[in-house]
Amino acid sequence: MIPKSNEIRIEVSTRCNYNCIICPREKLTRKKETMSLKLFKYLFDKIREETGQYDTLTFPGMGEPLMDRSLGKKIEYAKEKNFTVLMLTNAFFLTVDKFRELEGHGLDSVRVSLYGDSPESYKKVHGVLAAGTFERIKKSLTEISKIKKRTQLLLTYNVVEGINDSETRQWIGYWSDKADLLEVWRPHNWAVGRNYRNVQKKKLKTCGRPFNTPLQVQADGTVNMCCFDFDGELLLGDLKTQPLEDIFRSPMFKKIVKCHTTGDFKKSGLICEGCDQRNADKSDVMIYNSKFDIKERVRKVSTTYTDVL
Repeated sequence: MIPKSNEIRIEVSTRCNYNCIICPREKLTRKKETMSLKLFKYLFDKIREETGQYDTLTFPGMGEPLMDRSLGKKIEYAKEKNFTVLMLTNAFFLTVDKFRELEGHGLDSVRVSLYGDSPESYKKVHGVLAAGTFERIKKSLTEISKIKKRTQLLLTYNVVEGINDSETRQWIGYWSDKADLLEVWRPHNWAVGRNYRNVQKKKLKTCGRPFNTPLQVQADGTVNMCCFDFDGELLLGDLKTQPLEDIFRSPMFKKIVKCHTTGDFKKSGLICEGCDQRNADKSDVMIYNSKFDIKERVRKVSTTYTDVL
């Protein structure tokens, strides 16, 4: 059973130039690598040959996509197959010229993590040491908002108490007329990677992802269950050597589905047991959204905005 979704997520790199405090990169044991163009084309074509359910490709993951020198060619390859192509970035390398280049390749939207509204808060949350980084990125994004034609600009803000929480209103005020979408969240826990959200006693049977999740392909070509599974603990199989049908018939996937069907995770050993994504009360997760109703938004994936629950 391949989960219902129209989206493929391919992590083109596990390398990143940031050390964000909300991201558990220091716990990452997976190899720091970038997916070659050859492997990307092979995996992309293989997926399309095996199923026609996908029409959207996203470049997310534990690395920074713009560190991949072949990213433009990957975007073009997917666009040639009539895919919608989305990207997540910290925007360090997103100059005005780079944006024009990406728009020329056909990129449909770029979602920027911008967790601060001052040099001080930005530095603390993103762990960036280079002086002037915040000012440079803010200037670039402001210019991009003026020249963008078809590529949407989406901005995300994660509120970290005691660091950037006092700047939330001014961040919204500045970007409200410049971006196509603004979202303000409280940080999640990456299942077991961080401890920002309280894990509630009252939990849902499932977060919905084993049934309605995008296809998660890691930089080495393996498939894991969930975008919150940063270190690939819920490894389902290897797309380089296995068909999708076998991957979604694997013992791990069957185990995950069983637990998410019954709601019983005791002694399962799955990181899902203590994951905040199963919290029954999600009213404190999102603070602001410029387009979606908050109660509805928290039940959707953060890329195509299709329902996961």
